[in-house]
Amino acid sequence: MSSFDPERYSGINSPLHRWDTRIKLISLFVLIVSIVIAGEVSQALAGLIVAILLVLISRLPFHHVLRFMKWPFIFLLPLLVILPFTVEGQTLFSYHSLTLSLQGLQLGLLFMVRGIAATLLALIIAGTAPFNVNINALKSLGMPGPLTQIFLFAYRYIFLLNEDLQTMRRSLTSKGFEIRSSAKSTRIMAMAVAMLLIRSYERSEDVFNAMLSRGYQGILPTGRKMMIEGSDLFKGFSVLAAALFIQLI
Repeated sequence: MSSFDPERYSGINSPLHRWDTRIKLISLFVLIVSIVIAGEVSQALAGLIVAILLVLISRLPFHHVLRFMKWPFIFLLPLLVILPFTVEGQTLFSYHSLTLSLQGLQLGLLFMVRGIAATLLALIIAGTAPFNVNINALKSLGMPGPLTQIFLFAYRYIFLLNEDLQTMRRSLTSKGFEIRSSAKSTRIMAMAVAMLLIRSYERSEDVFNAMLSRGYQGILPTGRKMMIEGSDLFKGFSVLAAALFIQLI
């Protein structure tokens, strides 16, 4: 299993975990869109506050959230560093040829805050319900069945491929292999990747034949029937109201 599993805490008892998945997907998607199209830093900050409150309500462990948010933060940080010095506008600081502008700083902050807020909401979607429950909810909302199956199988195979990759790395390390910038090292890595692809193809055939032997005809079972309650609608309207409030700031 991967060191980071988004579903690890999907069984926690919280208001967001008990929320009907269909209403949750629609509401949080609208909130994400409202944050992403925000044109002012104040709007993005309001969205970030809402996202943090939802994370607190979800009761997801703090270390789990930090582990997930580390990579989005690293990805967005260069925008906050580069844009203030590349966007023209009111000068805040100047040193030789470097000029820091107010408009560039605001734009960098806007991108950073919007990205962090949207990623937190994506974590809530992925972390408060198992992936197959989210997929079944998307199917009930009208997503084509073959597409939902592609998403489901692709998600599962990410972890299987990672396990095979880690096993292959341990095997190479035990034989004294070290990654270097040489033709020999590149050739060995290419052969390892080729073997990984061959194993993946063989495993997919085995899985498909096993599914056929169990009566698979292109349709996966949907599991338990989803019921919408009044509390689910209240949570949905609350999130939609927050999305509207962000746009009205």
